[in-house]
Amino acid sequence: MRHPIATARTISSFILLPLLLALPHPQRADAQIIDQQRSKLAALVLVQEDLKNATKTMTIFDRNEDGVIDETEQAKLSWRKDMADYDVDRDGKLTHLEVALGFAQRRINAGVEQEDINNANIYLRRHDQNKNGQLDPDEITASGWPDEPQEFDQNGDGIITLSEMAERFAFMKGLRREMGIEKVDQVTAIRTVRQFDLDGDKKLDETEQKAAGLPKPGEQFDENEDGKLEIIEIATMLGKHRKETGMSKSDLARLRSLFESLDLDKDGVIVLNQFPDSAPFVTQLKEFDENKNGEVTRDEVQNLLIRQRKEKGYNDDQYAEAKRLMLRHDQNQNTWIDASELFAKPSEGQLAAETMRVADTDGDNRITLDELARYLATKSK
Repeated sequence: MRHPIATARTISSFILLPLLLALPHPQRADAQIIDQQRSKLAALVLVQEDLKNATKTMTIFDRNEDGVIDETEQAKLSWRKDMADYDVDRDGKLTHLEVALGFAQRRINAGVEQEDINNANIYLRRHDQNKNGQLDPDEITASGWPDEPQEFDQNGDGIITLSEMAERFAFMKGLRREMGIEKVDQVTAIRTVRQFDLDGDKKLDETEQKAAGLPKPGEQFDENEDGKLEIIEIATMLGKHRKETGMSKSDLARLRSLFESLDLDKDGVIVLNQFPDSAPFVTQLKEFDENKNGEVTRDEVQNLLIRQRKEKGYNDDQYAEAKRLMLRHDQNQNTWIDASELFAKPSEGQLAAETMRVADTDGDNRITLDELARYLATKSK
C-alpha cells in the first residue's frame, strides 16, 4: 500500500478536528485525558515541512509499506517514547498523518514558524554544495557560515541540519522581539549594512552611518563602544525609532523599498527628473516632496508616512485583526458589516451589536474595514 501522502497534504485543522472527534471514544479511566490530547492535536496547524518530514520518516521506517509504522518498526524511532502522544486512534501504529502531527508539535514547542523554515532553506541552498540537505563540516568551513557553528549544531555532531537552522533562527527571532526588534527592522538593518558597508567589515563606521542616513545618533546604540554599528545595533535603532514616531512595520518596509528601487545613485535622495512624468509612481513622489525642490529625502517620506499613520489611527496588527473579523462577520460579502451581522449575545470572537454605536463613526449604519481597525485600536489603549 502506498503512503497517503497526497491525502495528508490537503489536511488542515478544520478537516482534522472532525476526524479526531469521530474516532472511537475510549472506555478507560483516562478517557478525559485522551480527549484533551485529541483536542490539542486538532488545534495543530501543519506546514509543508511537517508533511515532508513525515514522508521521509515513513519511507525509512515503514519497511513493509503497509502505510503505518507498527510496533516492530517503531523500535528505531528516536522519539518512540513520545509515540503515544500522537497515536490518535490508540492502535499502537503510526500513520503518515500521526507522524506529521508529531513533527508539528515538536516544531511548535521549539517556536519554529514557516518563515524560519523558509529562511533556513535559503541558507541551505546557498551553502549546501553537495545538495544532501544539510551543512557538512567542510561546507561550513569553506563558506565561513555560520560564524559560530556550535550555536546551531544542537547535538554536537559537526553537521547543521535544516531543523537545527530553523530552530536557531526561531530562537534569535524571539530574542530580537524581546528587544523590540521586528522582522522589518532586522531586514532593513541587513540591507542597510549591505549597501553602505564600504570596507566589508559587516559594520557601519561614522562615515558609513552618515551616508546611510540613519534616524538616530549611532553612539546611542553602539553597545560595545567600538565606534561602529553592527546589524543588531542598527536594528535596535530602527525598532526604537519606528515605535517612537508611530510608524508601522509596513511603513518602514515601504520607506526601505522606495529608496532601494528609486534612489538610483544611492545617496539617500530620489531625484524626480530622473523619471518620466508618465511613470505611475511619480505622482506619489511629488506628494512626498514637501519643499517642492524636485528631490525626495528619507525625512520627507518618513514625515508623510507618520502623518498618514496618525490619520489612519491604527497599526498593522490592528488592521490584520480587522480583516479577520470582517471576513468572519461580513456574511453577504459587501465589504462592510451591517447591524444584522452583529450579535446580540456574542460568543468569544464575535462582535456585539453595540459595536455599531461605537465603531460607526460616520453614522451610515455600517462598519467599514477602516472603522473596525480604528475601533480595535481604541480598545487596545
